[in-house]
Amino acid sequence: MANDFLISKWKRWFSLFDGNNDGKVCYADMEKARDKFTKQHELKDDEKKEISEKFTKWWCEYVNWGKEELTVDEFAEYQNAAFKADKEKFVERIKKCQAEIGDFVDVAHDGFVSEKEALAILKAEGHEDEEKDKRFYAHFSPVDRKIPLDRLKGYWIHYLTSEDSSLPDPVQRAMEEGL
Repeated sequence: MANDFLISKWKRWFSLFDGNNDGKVCYADMEKARDKFTKQHELKDDEKKEISEKFTKWWCEYVNWGKEELTVDEFAEYQNAAFKADKEKFVERIKKCQAEIGDFVDVAHDGFVSEKEALAILKAEGHEDEEKDKRFYAHFSPVDRKIPLDRLKGYWIHYLTSEDSSLPDPVQRAMEEGL
């Protein structure tokens, strides 16, 4: 079983997807977020279709756990059950989750997440305060408004799997500042 610190981080992560702050996420939330995300990028039809499919697959598997709707507590329970059953498999699941989201957030396919790309995913999830979103992004030490995708994935993997509150964690710092 995960400790309270890790469970609290999962609940904060959930809050990124609960753009309307109703305490639950559902397929309609995913559609809204996906459509906002794809509209923010000037994508050709085939590219838009590909990103939409990846976004949908990712959300349904990693946010909604294959369910139609989940509350924050249910989300944390699913995370905890997987963590408790096999921590190594759970870490692999989170690595796969981050690889899949990175595959569509990095719209330029250059191995970096630009400030524009990061703001687009945050806005798609209902976070409309651009200044606050830029401060969130700054916690990841971008250079020339870009963060290496592998480094960003590593930060999120650490955040979503580490029970040790004493370790430095830029995602934790950014989440504490709030979105």
